[in-house]
Amino acid sequence: MSVANPPNANHASSSLEDDFCVVIFAKAPVAGRCKTRLARGVGSRRAANIYRAMLEHAVAETRAATCGRVLLACTPDTRHPFLRHLARRYAVSCHRQARGDLGTRMARGIALGRRYAQRVILIGSDQPALAGAWLHEARRALAYDGPRAWLAPARDGGYWGIGLNRPRPQIFRGPRWSTPRVAIATRTELARQGFAVSEAPVRNDIDEPRDWHRLSIGLRRHLARRACLSGTTAFEPT
Repeated sequence: MSVANPPNANHASSSLEDDFCVVIFAKAPVAGRCKTRLARGVGSRRAANIYRAMLEHAVAETRAATCGRVLLACTPDTRHPFLRHLARRYAVSCHRQARGDLGTRMARGIALGRRYAQRVILIGSDQPALAGAWLHEARRALAYDGPRAWLAPARDGGYWGIGLNRPRPQIFRGPRWSTPRVAIATRTELARQGFAVSEAPVRNDIDEPRDWHRLSIGLRRHLARRACLSGTTAFEPT
């Protein structure tokens, strides 16, 4: 369910540009250690290259869409050369991702962003369709008084992004992760915590081989070019 922004909501116009932070979950693109479900259909090396392209795409699109702070929450650490490349090229900062299950890591990701801003948007790096005004809409959704949330659901029942203007670690304790009811459980908990929720349109993540092959040829070629520009030569776009 999507909750519209109230027309008389009180917010500072500067908050849209200044008081927010985007945290991107990032994994070192090592063959056999990332996109393992995708690798079952395309091979571990190609899966790592696809992930590498999507991660750079996520960072580039987010940086192009905002003048705010962008952080990478990295696993297993921040030392991989590609993560350092992203930090240099796009002026983002790398931080070691917290340990624990996904819920714990996401709660800590929000806490990391709140070191720099009250409003935090957390996204994964499995979403290839990042063109459009999603970030502006997320920032607007969080720029009002009272507990506000933004949720970006995925077609598999999870979500690829979440934004909060209040710290609520409990939101990430309820769902059974990697199940089709993650977004539903999250909506329920957000409502229980008193949050008004705005939602983005449902999109496909890239987790399985079929997700990759469902992408348009144009988007796959765009990601292939992104990978080649960042130094990957073994990327196959079809």
